[in-house]
Amino acid sequence: MKKLLTLIAIAFLLTGCSQREDYYVFSFDDFTIAPGYDDAEYLRLTFDLKLPEKLQAQAKLEDIEVYFWDNYFASVDLENDSRKEINIDKAKVSRLIFYLSNYPASVYKLGDIELKSSVRENCEIFKGEYVERNGYACAFGQKVGDKENIVILYGDIFNVDQDKLDHIEIYVE
Repeated sequence: MKKLLTLIAIAFLLTGCSQREDYYVFSFDDFTIAPGYDDAEYLRLTFDLKLPEKLQAQAKLEDIEVYFWDNYFASVDLENDSRKEINIDKAKVSRLIFYLSNYPASVYKLGDIELKSSVRENCEIFKGEYVERNGYACAFGQKVGDKENIVILYGDIFNVDQDKLDHIEIYVE
């Protein structure tokens, strides 16, 4: 009986843990970022970040600039949701804002789906909510565990074609 209960408990724990694929994974060139799953150590392997050594319990660092070859292309928020201080490398990426014009990749993807240059087209593909106020945007999301994983696609408000995809925000809350 103990073995049966142990196996059931292990199966529950294994299925209850979120996988990277459960989150919206943003891809560009050969790089991927999954806010809500990836940590600062993962980002520091490739990108330049200026970070402190430690992050206090239940603390959040916001609007950290991300550089690649000295070019600014994104900002991230890092979060420590544990009850003790941690090494900054263990802090989770809780938000990513990626500026497409600052990193001209040939292909941008969300999951396995290649993003179009139009906010409206992407919104139809992802079945999001299209918003037309002071520019165009599209919001959609999914539940991962006990958190919401949200994506907002923004148009370029300074362009003649304001529906042109300009930047992407992905976050968990």
